Amino acid sequence: MGDIAVWLVVALVGIVLALAAWRFFGLRSRGTTVVLRPLPASGTHGWRHGLVRYEGEELRYYKLRSLAPVADVIFDRQALHLASHRDMSAREASFMAEGSRIVVMEHGNEQWEVAVDMRTEMALRAWLESAPDVRQERPNYRVLKRRITHLRRR
Repeated sequence: MGDIAVWLVVALVGIVLALAAWRFFGLRSRGTTVVLRPLPASGTHGWRHGLVRYEGEELRYYKLRSLAPVADVIFDRQALHLASHRDMSAREASFMAEGSRIVVMEHGNEQWEVAVDMRTEMALRAWLESAPDVRQERPNYRVLKRRITHLRRR
């Protein structure tokens, strides 16, 4: 019985290490580093380091300290828009990259703040502005089905 428990622990540690390696090496090289937090928030609470990837009509956010094989937050291109921006506070500047500024995004009825550099903000703005009008798009039934099943799991 003791040998089985040891092997189960070794297998579990191996799975965790494999997920960490995939997350670190697989995502890190193919994304843009950002710092994100949901609003309302106060002070410096709620900021999470991670990276974003543009995948079709979705902006996917992966937390730096997460081992999940899927995105932690998914923003739909048609529901996302940039509301405003602001400079970092002195306390925020202590743990964010120099030259970053805070962009307030609205996604449906949620608000988020994301700390980005100038190039990342331009890329995000260009990606949003280049989206085709909703009236011109044909519905992708696979994406709709995935969204419905994702909402049911919440």
